[in-house]
Amino acid sequence: MRGDPYWNHNTHYHPWLLKQVTRSARTALDIGCGDGLLAGKLAGRGLAVTGIDVDAGVLAQAPATTGARLEEADFLEYPGTFDVVTTVATLHHVPLREGMSALRRLVAPGGTLAVVGLWNMTPRNDFHYAPLLPAIWAMDILHRVGGPGAQIRDPGESYAEIRSAAAELLPGARIRRRLMWRYTLLWRRPG
Repeated sequence: MRGDPYWNHNTHYHPWLLKQVTRSARTALDIGCGDGLLAGKLAGRGLAVTGIDVDAGVLAQAPATTGARLEEADFLEYPGTFDVVTTVATLHHVPLREGMSALRRLVAPGGTLAVVGLWNMTPRNDFHYAPLLPAIWAMDILHRVGGPGAQIRDPGESYAEIRSAAAELLPGARIRRRLMWRYTLLWRRPG
């Protein structure tokens, strides 16, 4: 987004995440908030925002002006429910079904879960993705690539495994493959 201090494959999806916030939303939880960039954008929408991350080092990089309360915490054990729950490049850091179950628990009735995640790509299963590589590389060249030094982990589950878990644990969730080795998942909890 314009005015961001940096761009990367995750921040590219901030506009999509912000579009998922409903007018009735009052509270938000940003899981894996890092330096608070997305949490600050959510707070700018008038939401009471909590950002959590397990990495104290990356939280220490957060500017004081994010407008959100940031804390060191693990979402698998986090209490409460929220009107909006966002998470970017976090779900693959925990066991898939346990993580999805925790996300479901954190969404208030009538609330929204918006996930930007990664899957384990393989040439056999994801061959149709190859023609997109030049576009992805061009985007990297055109932007100020950067971000906080967050923990990195390669995803273990395939896209099919993620879709299957979502169908079981988040009935009605919409999941789509996206550019830059990402997928989006949107789920609205019944009211």
